[in-house]
Amino acid sequence: MFLFCIVVGALTQVMTNGRFRSVRHRVLANGFKSRLSMIYFGGPPLSEKIAPLPSLIKGNQSLYNEFTWFEYKNSTYGSKLADNRLGHFERIAA
Repeated sequence: MFLFCIVVGALTQVMTNGRFRSVRHRVLANGFKSRLSMIYFGGPPLSEKIAPLPSLIKGNQSLYNEFTWFEYKNSTYGSKLADNRLGHFERIAA
């Protein structure tokens, strides 16, 4: 049996304005079956601006401020794996 899984990342969460949520993920081996995993991480150029897609903003309310891939990477380098890596970019409700 094959299982194909796509884990939504933080940038997809921002671009969909929270419609698809990034999940915390980890692998727990069960010790009985062998497994083969492949992973691919991709990212835009460092100067690329990241923001919710206009068509997914409900009532003109964006959940996130616009930021660049460079700004996101810089904020993650100083954080722990369990930290909310989008917290710095969340828009504060007025």
